[in-house]
Amino acid sequence: MKKPIKRQKIRSPYSPIIHREKIAVWFSKALQTAYWLEGAYKKPQDLTILTINTMKEKSLFEQSLDYLGIKNYVVLNEKFSGEWRHTLKIRFILNYLRSGKCKTKYLLYCDAFDCLLKDDPNLVLDLFKKHNADLLFCATSSKRRFRFIPEIFEWTKTVATKSGRYLNAGAFIGKTDFILGVFEEAERHLDPNSNFKEGTIRLCDELPEFPEGYSDQLILRYLHKQFYPRMDVDYINRIFYRN
Repeated sequence: MKKPIKRQKIRSPYSPIIHREKIAVWFSKALQTAYWLEGAYKKPQDLTILTINTMKEKSLFEQSLDYLGIKNYVVLNEKFSGEWRHTLKIRFILNYLRSGKCKTKYLLYCDAFDCLLKDDPNLVLDLFKKHNADLLFCATSSKRRFRFIPEIFEWTKTVATKSGRYLNAGAFIGKTDFILGVFEEAERHLDPNSNFKEGTIRLCDELPEFPEGYSDQLILRYLHKQFYPRMDVDYINRIFYRN
């Protein structure tokens, strides 16, 4: 007797943006069969859609934008030395904002290779405007690296509208001017000579001026309290879905 085939279970989140590679890939394939969505949408005039792609091929996020008919999105690709470091994201975005090329009131950023847009970007902007914040990050259940900032971790739990949800830096939407201010503050904590990875640090005092030298996500988690409530998290996955 043959064993029953195990079918892969994929959740079908209502969020217009997916920020999880496995689910984003699944939706990318599904979009190809949804012929009525091909070229169906346009980018809001007052929204810049931004990503970073240092590879030659188009990313998953770019492909979803192309399929849905979204034009004039911005892809950043600057030269950098050494291996890719997530803190480069802060520098790339700051360089773009400081250049004056971003003319819109609002900005949406998504990581290139594990994000996907599956709905109207006008809906994304409308949902953000209903949230009482100037910058809204994707939420995640991951608590990684919070052990280095226990006081922030405890504070985060007091403001979260859903328990077990924390800031994820891979996707966010906000007012352009406010994003510039937050990222300029984050820039103060960048260390061009260091890039610690999970598992390489045993004691907090190995980073005497923490969070200098750590990842963009932990730096932004560190700054959450400073900029709250103008900087907040999409705790209930209204716009972004990761888990």
